[in-house]
Amino acid sequence: MYFYIFDPRGEREVKYFERIQGRLLNTLAETHIEGETYRVTAIRSIELLVDQAIGAEAKTIIVVGSDSSLNKTINALVRKKADVTVGFISLDPTSSLGHIFGITADIQEAVKILAGRLVQTLDLGQIGEYYFLSKVDLGENYFTRTDGGFLGLGSAMQFWKLRPFPVQLYLDGHFTVMTEALGAQIINSRSNKGCRVKLGNPKDKLLDILILSKLTTAQVFRYRKALATGCLDNVPGASIFHAKRVEIMGPKKLPLAVEGQVYTKAPATVVVSKERIKMIVGKNRQF
Repeated sequence: MYFYIFDPRGEREVKYFERIQGRLLNTLAETHIEGETYRVTAIRSIELLVDQAIGAEAKTIIVVGSDSSLNKTINALVRKKADVTVGFISLDPTSSLGHIFGITADIQEAVKILAGRLVQTLDLGQIGEYYFLSKVDLGENYFTRTDGGFLGLGSAMQFWKLRPFPVQLYLDGHFTVMTEALGAQIINSRSNKGCRVKLGNPKDKLLDILILSKLTTAQVFRYRKALATGCLDNVPGASIFHAKRVEIMGPKKLPLAVEGQVYTKAPATVVVSKERIKMIVGKNRQF
């Protein structure tokens, strides 16, 4: 049985959802993957709906919403140790997770992917009590993927405002990394479009650690496209490590964020979780 969680967030997503809701339901019926549908409200949270789906013995939960909606659903399922397959329809065309899993924002194509039911069992990263699909950003310098279009002086000036910060990591209990970084990421999965190195395979039981050293003003301008697209490995001076366990030793109170939301601060430990999740993915997935 399919169980649908509708979770439009923000004015733009709500308007888009209201515009496509009828077409979405018709398309689900035409492809014979319709099911129970519920919308998240102030008193009906994702966690409560996941409990309801498990109680109804649903075998597949489809999240229609944002990356945050999907992350909350994954966390609720893992904590319940539920054997449920998860699908995703993004209401945000810039969705990072949608791109990673090869799930287009086009409703017709997304439903086709769900109906095709190509299921992969994926690793999850874990930081404290929180599980994540993509990556952890260290510090306050986030590099969010854009379309990489024209980036002039104004864009470079935004990156010039970023300040390097100290990082101290302890990898797998035997290797220490200490450096000044402009950006640092611990990656379980990511979009590799336009990137020099293919990182973030959520099936290899490893985390990829990407650290970008501080840059001169001239280097920031020269490599502004790489910074804007999140491909920090395209910039000279970037270092890549691999580990199952990353202890973030310092500095103390360094913010640690997933999808732009800070979940905890250093010191903290990030690991490849023993828990895994079954996801419906597309043929154009990034791993």
